[in-house]
Amino acid sequence: MNRQPTSLFAARPTALQEWQRGGSVVASAHVGMATGAGLYFYTSSLFVIPLSEQYGWSRGDIAMGAALGLLGSLTAPLIGRLTDRFGARIIAAISFVMIAAVFAVMSQMPGPYIHFVLLSALFGIVAPGATGMTFSRAVTGWFERARGQALGIMAAGASIGALLFTPLIAHMIWQYGPEGGLLTLAALAAFLGAPVILVGLKDRVAENEVSEAELHEESGTGALGSLAAIERSAPASRSKIWASLRSRSFIALALAVFVTNIPTSGILTQLEPLLRHNGIERTAPLIAMYSVVVLIARIGIGWLFDRTDARYVAAVVTMAAAAGCLMFYSGAPGWMVIMGIVCVGLMQGLELDAIGYFVGRHFDRDEFGLMFGMLLTISLLGTALGVVGFGMLYDATLSYDLALTLAAGGLVVALAAYLSIPREAE
Repeated sequence: MNRQPTSLFAARPTALQEWQRGGSVVASAHVGMATGAGLYFYTSSLFVIPLSEQYGWSRGDIAMGAALGLLGSLTAPLIGRLTDRFGARIIAAISFVMIAAVFAVMSQMPGPYIHFVLLSALFGIVAPGATGMTFSRAVTGWFERARGQALGIMAAGASIGALLFTPLIAHMIWQYGPEGGLLTLAALAAFLGAPVILVGLKDRVAENEVSEAELHEESGTGALGSLAAIERSAPASRSKIWASLRSRSFIALALAVFVTNIPTSGILTQLEPLLRHNGIERTAPLIAMYSVVVLIARIGIGWLFDRTDARYVAAVVTMAAAAGCLMFYSGAPGWMVIMGIVCVGLMQGLELDAIGYFVGRHFDRDEFGLMFGMLLTISLLGTALGVVGFGMLYDATLSYDLALTLAAGGLVVALAAYLSIPREAE
């Protein structure tokens, strides 16, 4: 595809200049990742027993209701399209206010299970706007040379938020019940995430879409008007979108993100019983180690993306994850299980970096949100398959070995998909 230049400046800025101009955008996106929809997914397990005890719902009922959050995968392309039209800042801020409202209403549920189901579905519908889909669009507009590193630091916000706020939410649940935890989530989104997004998350457009002089002339209000004009850009035409969806880049990336989400989601949701199945009783330190590996991977892989061919980085990480799946086999020694945790953790650290980076390199700014949204939908389908598949295969075989073998085989397919992504146009 013919790529458009991604800077308002004639000369391509250095990495240092990119950080000077876009560092505040990355910081804002980092805070958004820490306080947005992802924080609920990280902490949702804390609510299971309190909700069950308070309302009398079974754990299966709660899991089924929460699973409706995957409805967000259906709205992600639409929200991505709106992001292309109105800018990341506006869509993200609205989404933060909406998820805060959902949490606040959920904290006051009178008791009928249908209320929980409907509110969970509503959360899933609005959640994509408060995820890396919108933040990545803003960040990639400011970075070319240091894009991978910027996306990695942005994505690390999810891990930092989980480490910082999980103890707080757990304490509020213990002290005040599930209402306390839900209101804490609402407060973090409304009073920390939303203001930071409004102040710091700024979009940019390509130089040939609008000149700096035109921005001032059209707005008539100086810098603030220029920013508003920057954030308004026409989304891609339908013919261009269909061409992108049929492109080799999109098909290969879609296959890769679908397959890689199966083992990472399956292993993550079954990590504690998987470790116990291998005779490991003290699981908490290893689960914490997994989170730290993901955090380091998000930053480190982004750094590598900027310094070598990102396709090869993704392929090597995917190959390591395939080997890591086999390291969880029944009867594996403890050191091998630890290596498996590291390898699969690296894979999860790759996922968000890979989508944002490859979409930014292979598709134009006017279709970034839509392409990211489509890939997010596909990745969440892989997530659903991994969550359900690992549990069902264990129930059928009383072992995780078959699920792990299939996951490793799928990752070999993902490795080939990453390598088949064409080199970006110069």
